[in-house]
Amino acid sequence: MDEDEIRRAVARGIRDYEKSRPKPKGIVAETESAVGGCVAMFFVALVILGIVAACSR
Repeated sequence: MDEDEIRRAVARGIRDYEKSRPKPKGIVAETESAVGGCVAMFFVALVILGIVAACSR
């Protein structure tokens, strides 16, 4: 298997994955997803800051 075949296989896999994903139902679903991601990142940041604060004491 040469490099071009590997690239084509990876690209085909990515295309198949994109096709199989459910499409968001417009702007509302995309906004909900973005807000959920932001909230999750906020909580992760809080946990990391808490750990840093606890370790620095």
